[in-house]
Amino acid sequence: VEFGSIFRRFGSDVTIIELLPRIVPVEDEAVSAELEKSFKKQGIKILTGTKVTSARAGASAVDIEAQTPDGKTMKLSAEYLLVATGRGPVTAGLGAEEAGLQMDRGYIKVDREFKTTAAGISAIGDVITFDKPGHPQLAHLSSAEGIVLAERIAGREYRPINYEQVPGCTYCDPEIGSVGLTEKQAQERGFDVKTGSFKFGVLARARMAGETEGFVKIVFDKKYDEILGVHMIGPRATELVAEATVALKLECTVEELVRTIHAHPTMSEAVGEAAHAAHGAAIHA
Repeated sequence: VEFGSIFRRFGSDVTIIELLPRIVPVEDEAVSAELEKSFKKQGIKILTGTKVTSARAGASAVDIEAQTPDGKTMKLSAEYLLVATGRGPVTAGLGAEEAGLQMDRGYIKVDREFKTTAAGISAIGDVITFDKPGHPQLAHLSSAEGIVLAERIAGREYRPINYEQVPGCTYCDPEIGSVGLTEKQAQERGFDVKTGSFKFGVLARARMAGETEGFVKIVFDKKYDEILGVHMIGPRATELVAEATVALKLECTVEELVRTIHAHPTMSEAVGEAAHAAHGAAIHA
């Protein structure tokens, strides 16, 4: 979606084909719905639940065949086809297994201290995997892992990374920032889930900037008022998610975020207003 957003702003006609039922499927469902609405408004065509079955590059175009959700075959033609199916490790030829490293589909298996199965060898970043799949492949996470590993090697006190408190950012227009559990994930874990949302369009700063799309959504536990996740789409979302990450790190309650004063007029007010909304008392609505 990032490159689709870029090329659309350059004036290209863009079609996004997504195999899963919604775009940005790892995000909260409300964020996915908002991004799809925005993209369609921008003229980006979105095909969800659609599987590409073939792609053939010709002299002037790429001919694509895809299977639609109802099982029918769809044909498309495009000047360029960008295949964005994720990242993979580049570990072939390193002699990792010969050195005693346990591998899993090219990934190096490590423990929570980033130790491999070979004495004296550690690994971090996009090439590692734990006992279960799903290690986020993010530059800022790899950097944090490097710091933890360096502290361990140096014999200093270190704290293992909480992988549920790693912020994720999508640099499209509108921006997406998220950290913690989605509403669905929190429900699946048995929390008594409540949410609060606030739209950027109400903010003075957003209206002055002409960037009024999107919202901030807080997911929290009703019993203890603890914030479980924060999901946002809109102006400066990739910057605002830092405050949400600190809130999760410190195990903040919604009430504590309500009592945190946010400067006016700023985009960050949306975070504070979402906290007010979570308690049914949004100042601006």
